[in-house]
Amino acid sequence: MKKIILIFLCILPPVFSALAQQVTISGRVVDEKDTPLSFVNVYIKGTSEGSSTDQQGRFSFHYTEKGTVTLCASMLGYDEFLRTVPVSQLQDITIKMKPSSVALDNVVVVGSSYLLKGNSQWNKISSVDLVTESSTNGDLYKAIQMLPGTQASADNGELQVRGGSGRETQTYIDDMHVLFPYTTTDKNSASRGRYSPFMFEGINFAGGGYSQEYADGLSAVLPLYTKDKSEVTKCGISPSVVGLSGGGTKAFNKGSLSLNMDYWDMGIYNGLFPDRMDWIHPYRRFSGAAQFRYSPTDKSTFKTYINYDRTAFKQHAGNLRLGLGEDNVYANATFKTTTFCGWNYFAGTAFSFRNQSYQEVRQPEDTYQEKEQEIHLKTKASKRISPYFRLNIGVEGFIRSFRNEYYLPATANNKVDIAAINHFNPLLLAGFASLVWNPRSDLFVEASSRGEYNEMNHQWNITPRVAVNYEWAGVQFSAIAGRYTQLAENEWLQQNNHLRSESCAHYIIGANYAKGSRLFRAEIYYKEYDRLAWKTGSAITSEGYGTAKGIDLFFRDTQPPIRNVDYTLTYSYGYSKRKYGEYGELTVPPYATVHNASVSLRYTCRPLKSIISLSNRFASGRPYHNSDKPGIMNDHVKPYNSLDLGITYLASPKVLVYAYAGNLLCRKNVYGKENGKFIRNSSDHSFFIGVFITLSGKTAYDVSNF
Repeated sequence: MKKIILIFLCILPPVFSALAQQVTISGRVVDEKDTPLSFVNVYIKGTSEGSSTDQQGRFSFHYTEKGTVTLCASMLGYDEFLRTVPVSQLQDITIKMKPSSVALDNVVVVGSSYLLKGNSQWNKISSVDLVTESSTNGDLYKAIQMLPGTQASADNGELQVRGGSGRETQTYIDDMHVLFPYTTTDKNSASRGRYSPFMFEGINFAGGGYSQEYADGLSAVLPLYTKDKSEVTKCGISPSVVGLSGGGTKAFNKGSLSLNMDYWDMGIYNGLFPDRMDWIHPYRRFSGAAQFRYSPTDKSTFKTYINYDRTAFKQHAGNLRLGLGEDNVYANATFKTTTFCGWNYFAGTAFSFRNQSYQEVRQPEDTYQEKEQEIHLKTKASKRISPYFRLNIGVEGFIRSFRNEYYLPATANNKVDIAAINHFNPLLLAGFASLVWNPRSDLFVEASSRGEYNEMNHQWNITPRVAVNYEWAGVQFSAIAGRYTQLAENEWLQQNNHLRSESCAHYIIGANYAKGSRLFRAEIYYKEYDRLAWKTGSAITSEGYGTAKGIDLFFRDTQPPIRNVDYTLTYSYGYSKRKYGEYGELTVPPYATVHNASVSLRYTCRPLKSIISLSNRFASGRPYHNSDKPGIMNDHVKPYNSLDLGITYLASPKVLVYAYAGNLLCRKNVYGKENGKFIRNSSDHSFFIGVFITLSGKTAYDVSNF
């Protein structure tokens, strides 16, 4: 019954008011450089009629009165815009806002590379920067790892943020949850993100204190927003040392359709650059993606996105022939519109599915299979209820299922078949609301809360959040306090599915300062974990706890004294201790390092039509335990360091060449110690070269064609 009610809520549109003579007020808000500004409050002075701009700076709302009105536009860090004109002249207008002379911009754009907005927790990264940054190799998640607060030595490729594990960071596409954002690889190789950065308008990252709209993440969220409809028709191919990609986009009236195919085969690469693995069948991956976008009106947009990939490999592992076959599907559909009564309405559904099949995991001829899926349903609405207040409300649900099965056939040593099956079906129902107060250009306050019901243990979680921004003397100060919850790992839930949701409280104080081409940011944080899954004897309980604290520093200069050069410096200090899992007392997690730093330098050589990028990442050694004191991290491996080089060359208007070399010094980086052996990647270095060729159209080919 609850599922039926949830589905009904998610597809139920808001009740439209029956209004007589309505005039549509619409337009676009930009800054002095004609860059669209999102989240600008646009309203009729003295009334509650208004709206907020979207990602493209557009706004639209209805007004019932005739005559002359005063149109207002306000945003933290910009001078208030006022225009008194007849209502009939407020269609398709352009509002140009000027930065406040006494405050930092709420949206600070520095070299179109990073963008901080709202509560200073957000960073927006352009897709062009991702593929020209030397340490990223075109991978979205590697680019995020260059930001402060993340682990520089994330050997598994996942985002580990401020003392949290990779599972504590959640990915969203168009505000819909992605259950499996990473590809699966062998144990000693780093995974990659499944999604190309080129398909997104903006790549946002919240390292803590994020909106209560986003669920089931204790440390961070990565919301991604796909592009609106393409205006051009194009197609292209991309051969590389690891495979072949190709696809294209067909644009039509009010919409577009994009398709892309991608095949990776590491056989040739492993032949050129052998690694430590004994491959029987090299790592192979095939993926296909499609996206349909349609805007029936200037106030409504419908999008669908679907991605499928198949991953497989087999290798010798001692006396075993370890093999993996994985199928992964992700699809979502979203619709957003502005209603007659001024509400901005959103509805969406998403489906995630993964099927993993392993062979010879523990013994010859055994098999292990794991299936997991999720249906995410969500609806939300927002409206400006007065010149100084904006209300956001929403409900959502997560319907999940998990099943694994281990099977060992009868042998000479084992007279009977052995089979073990585990399965459970979590259901989460939630509602969230926030109230934004913006009484003046230098003050921004948001209070929000989330209520969530976990059907497995019949538990309610109430998680509040407060964020305050204040600008003074050219510095933007922020303070955030919030609490977040997440289901325990499947490993523990299959042993005790009545575990309580794990909890983490965030406390953050930060400051941003920008002058000219330079941007500096500093944040101090403290995190308090509670109800962590913890094994005591043979019982799994929710009695674990822990803390994480530290400081993150970020500096970027896009116009230093050396022409055509820009550079970025980051440093993070973080100290984390937990009692969780199989650790019997407070200990530093094996993935956590105290010091993380990165230096990135990029040079644009216009005569040679190329971009040269050099970066260096550093991390202090990871902790590990000695065999005489199990469960206690009392030693550290040597520090991590990787020097990377990337070169992008525009051979012609339709041919782009990209080359990448990772860990140029071939440093033998170690990621900890397990079973008496040091953990290392399958190879100490990496290399990539790809050619992106446009086959039609007038624009240069991008990797994903989206």
